[in-house]
Parts: sequence; C-alpha cells; structure tokens
Amino acid sequence: MKRVQEVDVAILGGGPAGTSLALTLCLYSNLTVAVIEKTKYETARVGENVSASLLPLLDYLQVKESFLADGHKPVYNSSALWGNAFLNSRPSLFSQFGEGYLLDRRQFDRMLAEGVSHRGGILFLQTKCQEGELLEGGGWRLFLSHASGEPFSLDSHYLVDATGRQSRAAKRLGAKSIVCDSLVGITAFLSFDATYRPQPEEILVESVPEGWWYSAYLPDGTLSVAFMTDIDIMRQQQLHKASSWSRLLSKTNQTYQRTRGGTRIGLLAVKPAHSHILDRAVGDNWMAVGDAATAFDPLSSMGIGYAMTSGSHAAVALNEYLTRHDRALLDQYQNGLERHFETYLKLRHLHYDLERRWLDAPFWQRRTANSVVLR
Repeated sequence: MKRVQEVDVAILGGGPAGTSLALTLCLYSNLTVAVIEKTKYETARVGENVSASLLPLLDYLQVKESFLADGHKPVYNSSALWGNAFLNSRPSLFSQFGEGYLLDRRQFDRMLAEGVSHRGGILFLQTKCQEGELLEGGGWRLFLSHASGEPFSLDSHYLVDATGRQSRAAKRLGAKSIVCDSLVGITAFLSFDATYRPQPEEILVESVPEGWWYSAYLPDGTLSVAFMTDIDIMRQQQLHKASSWSRLLSKTNQTYQRTRGGTRIGLLAVKPAHSHILDRAVGDNWMAVGDAATAFDPLSSMGIGYAMTSGSHAAVALNEYLTRHDRALLDQYQNGLERHFETYLKLRHLHYDLERRWLDAPFWQRRTANSVVLR
C-alpha cells in the first residue's frame, strides 16, 4: 500500500469544526495538518444562519474577505409563532452585532477547506478512512481510500475526530455518546419561477403539536424548509415521505404561505439533530471537536459558530500539547465542553417551556419536563 507523507495532525471530517482547527494550526503553529473529507463539497447541504458575531473569528482565520465576497444572504429579521398564534418579530437592527447571514453551506464549507489548502494544509477530498492503528512509540497509521479506488496510508502523531454527530473515530476508541433526545430534521428545498419575488430576508420558526418548522431563503433564491421532530414521531406519521410531510406543512400558518408556488427540488433529506455530548472528548493521542464532541438543538443557534469556535480553541490546546507536552489546555477544553453543555440544557428547557399550548403532545412533554434524561 502506498504511504503518503507523515503529518503532525490528521483530521477526519472537513466540516466547519475540522477546518477551523486546521486553519488555526496552519496560521499560528508550525504543525503539519491533513484534512480527510469524504466529499468534494458538491452536494447540497442544509442551509444555516449565523450571527454577525462570527466575523471576528473569520478574520482570525483569515477568511473574512472570502466569506463576504461569496454572496451569503443577510438576515434582517427573525420571526416566530411560538407560544401563541401571533407572529413575533425581532429585527436584527436591535442586535448588538447587526444582521446575520443565511449561508450557502456548500460554498461556506468549501471556502474553509480551500483556506486550509492555501495555507499549507493537506486536503484529501473524496477520501474515507477505512481503519487506523496505533504505531509503536505513539501516533497513528490511517488506512485511506480515494473515490478512484486507490488505497493509501497516512501516518500522523495525533488524530482529530470531526465526523459530526456520528463521532465515528471517538466511539471506536471507547468514548460513549450521552444523548438527551432523538430530534431529526426533515428538509426540503423549494424553487420558484423567475417572476416570483421572495419575502424579505428573514428566518421563520413555527411550532406545531408534532414539533416545529424552520424556513429561510438561501442565497440562490431557493427556500429551505425543515421540520424538526423526534424520530419515533417521524416514523409513526411517516413524515420522511413527501406526501405526509406536505400534509403536515399544509396545516401550518405562516410557513405554508411561504411555500406556496414552490417546487420541491429532489428528495426530502433526513438528518439527525439530537443533542449529545461525549463522556470524554480527549483521549490518548486523539480528540473530538464540533458535533462529534457536543451537538445542540438547532433552536439554540449554537451550530456552526460554536463548532468553529471550539475547533479553534482545540487547536490552541493541541499545539501546546504537541510542542510543549502541556495537557493543561486540553483539560480546559474538556471541562469547557461539559460546562457549556450543562448551560445549554438549561437554556433549551427555558426555550421549549415558552410553548405551553400542546403540553399533552409527546414532543413537548419530553422537552418541558423538569429534568432531562440522558441516555
């Protein structure tokens, strides 16, 4: 098997957390980095909004100008039907950071990956890690395969799991995921003809007995519409099927009005959105970052921004460990994850507790209970 060069840090997963970690190391350390990503960022990814508070981090990672040039759509308003039947709006004018942005996730993720490549990192696209083994004296040998079918190996002193909620590498290394719900998102993308004028740039959230809806126009003019519910409710009502999903959508108020005249593009996408934390995110010569370490309910708006911030913090801790053999910052990283997750669970309960109309419905019963059951 062909072996490519050795690196200090190998990162499994080229999402925002993994590439933020890689960029931080490329820019502010002498460590060599490789990012292993199974796609080439060619497929549509569920859109997401970020606060303008992310801009200083993008500046730190030296990708702010690229981000602003990519045409992500500004968000001027957030509206919600939550807790009552009236539409409540919060203009970004009253946010200390100003307007946020609706992302073209495919372009955003690609931009971060290209930043890694431009700053000296190695980027393996369309590449999967089949397995890995510990080497004598420490470090890893990763057995990789490219989409072309050619296998090869990569040696690395340290391994980072940035594989998302699946936490594939961390779980293989003995970490356990502590899960507190079974939330999934069922998403459709809708297109409109050239004569249609989209509504103002705003995010809309609307609660219903079975869960809640999220919708937002993406930079290319398509409308992203996601229904968030628990996996057992999805299966019972077959909401992963377009007919059932559309029937539930038709019972909404503002969300349905936004979708009228739209044509669905492709199939519904079902993605896990559960909240979880690993029982340990730092081990011997490995760590987990982003959703692989801790993942949050999309309602919290702690997605991309938190993943990128924690990835960058993890890079600083990792540099201290690999260059000075000092674990103090790694321990701080682990403790910070646990502290933030505990705070998040309290805020999550407060947010869901604002909706009191359907307390007998299973979805809301599970989220308005006095305590969260971790399993």
